Amino acid sequence: MFPLFDAFLALPAVVIMLCVVMFWGTVAISVHRVIVPYLCGADGKKLVKFEAEVTSQIAVAFGLLLSFNAVWVWDRGDRVNHAVVDEALALATALDDSESMLTAEQSQQTRLAVGNYAHFLVEQEWPTLNDAHAVRTRPAELIALRKCARVTGDADLIDAVDAAETAREVRIRDGLAYMSPPRWIVVILLAILLLISIGALHGDAPRGRKLALTLVALAVSFCFCVLLLHARPFVGQFAIRPTELQAIIARLDTMNTTAAQ
Repeated sequence: MFPLFDAFLALPAVVIMLCVVMFWGTVAISVHRVIVPYLCGADGKKLVKFEAEVTSQIAVAFGLLLSFNAVWVWDRGDRVNHAVVDEALALATALDDSESMLTAEQSQQTRLAVGNYAHFLVEQEWPTLNDAHAVRTRPAELIALRKCARVTGDADLIDAVDAAETAREVRIRDGLAYMSPPRWIVVILLAILLLISIGALHGDAPRGRKLALTLVALAVSFCFCVLLLHARPFVGQFAIRPTELQAIIARLDTMNTTAAQ
């Protein structure tokens, strides 16, 4: 199920939005042409009276649950973004420490270890972050960096490496998390109930029903588009990029060029 979901989220944003609008448009048309005539009769008089308060209560429930899910998605996205920045800052601190070491050999070894780890993150680990089931063990490059930090005995360098590893763990743990299927199912069911109640509320007015269902279906579509486009931090057109880590690699290249001169 999750691989299919990720494959869908990997499509261009325009395609995802069109699919969502088509889905809820189909639901709205079904409500207008099938469900409402069945519930209210051909003339809309079968139910006699349908209170607007029912629709209001369903709308409130839908809005609240949608908000809870949106908050979870956005908070998770913020945590992952902060983890990426913290990871890059920790590696930048390691580079700063390498410039103040007692020997040139230690400085060079530290820069080499940081560079190998940064290249691993950008070139090898990052392309696999769209696979939530990939094995996430401590890479050899990180082990080498930790060993290098301990050999130097520099407390600040050791703390920077520990901070980088902690940020990596947060990035992976939160970035690969899914919103649970029951959350999606309940929100979808509430949206369907909302469309049905809107249709029943306008059971005796086909033209008004068409307009009301169109507007609500579009509003629901926009909400789901936002959720889907941010559902997975490392999948899709708006996926998080390793920009900060690439800046670390660029800084390393500059430092190595300067040292060579």
